[in-house]
Amino acid sequence: MSENTALTRDERLAREGWKKKFTCDADRVDEFVEMYESIGFEVRVEPVSPDDPDLTCQACFGGNREGYKTIYTRPKKS
Repeated sequence: MSENTALTRDERLAREGWKKKFTCDADRVDEFVEMYESIGFEVRVEPVSPDDPDLTCQACFGGNREGYKTIYTRPKKS
């Protein structure tokens, strides 16, 4: 097993400088992307990971993980 496969998605992204912000309803992603970009961040949107340790309330998804996205940001590179 390679080192990358042993890491969680959040750990891999953190190594690239991404910071996890939050998980939100997919219908609202565009407004958050626009907000973070307007204040100088790169934004990355990922599907909800079923092994995400921060998702303590899985019932909130109601079996519809596709309806939610996780937002990551990092400062824009000059």
